Amino acid sequence: MTNLAVASQSLITPLYQPLEDVYSGLIASHHKKTTQSTYKQGIKHFCNYLLTGAIAKGVKVNLSEYQIKSVISDYLKLDAKTANAYLGAYRNAMIEADYTPNSINVKIASVKALVKYAFDYEQCSFLLDKVKTITPEVYRDTKGTTPENIKEILALPDTLTVKGKRDYAVLRLLWDCALRRGEVASLSIEDFNPKEGTLRIKGKGKLSKETIYLSAKTIDAIEAWLDVRYQPLPHYPLFISLDNATNGHRLSTKSIYRIVKKYSSEIPEGKILSPHQVRHSSITAVLDASNGNVRLAQKLSRHKNLDVLTRYDDNRVALQQEAVNLLSTLA
Repeated sequence: MTNLAVASQSLITPLYQPLEDVYSGLIASHHKKTTQSTYKQGIKHFCNYLLTGAIAKGVKVNLSEYQIKSVISDYLKLDAKTANAYLGAYRNAMIEADYTPNSINVKIASVKALVKYAFDYEQCSFLLDKVKTITPEVYRDTKGTTPENIKEILALPDTLTVKGKRDYAVLRLLWDCALRRGEVASLSIEDFNPKEGTLRIKGKGKLSKETIYLSAKTIDAIEAWLDVRYQPLPHYPLFISLDNATNGHRLSTKSIYRIVKKYSSEIPEGKILSPHQVRHSSITAVLDASNGNVRLAQKLSRHKNLDVLTRYDDNRVALQQEAVNLLSTLA
């Protein structure tokens, strides 16, 4: 008999939260802050619908955590048929309110994740398997901008200043490596290996980091930034804020978005870009330069699904326009 079997129950450390608190349990079970935020917003939105019976697009939902947990508690007591009916009505209301398929699916997935968590811990007797998601929209504009415009943007940061060195290094990473802004924001100094010319990044949906290779220009840009970066200790963030209010803090994804928007807006007749549009531009440019080598573009983008890269390539060569023109010559 083990010591645990004979120990008094009072000696066991209490659970951090009661099992019936499925809301807090679900949020705590996910390590990524973005996932936690997505679930919180989705569940709050659903709870507001259960309370009001209506959806008003663009109106901020104001519910306290206590109210959310109370609504969840009532919902989890329903039978399977009624619970699925409520979720189906919620999905239909979002369709009527003109939510995008992606937005609808994310909110539905949040509610399903909550119920699945509750079901696993025997806090409800049903799963939400009757309500199906909506076929998401595919990428539309995947072209971004031209390499010529990117070259102009890269020439804008004043690399004689600390801020300019940081911004240039961020822009070079976004362009040369087609990184997502979250991947750039999460970097630490120890992830950068200038001798090997590599960088360890945590890709989208990944728990562990993967190693990618860097161009000589990107290596030089990061080294120039680290030469002036305050307290460059290995475990510190690679990129930090230089604003007075948040100086020294990890550079946020919002700040990276602002950096790209600021410099791209300064290009005459250029397109104001987001970090993801820079990524689109990088992938499209590789396809252009390699005559549509989808596998090469896949290595750059790290997309698992080749179909995504095929859509990039289709947009690049305007196949739909080519087909239209061809048909017009036949009749």
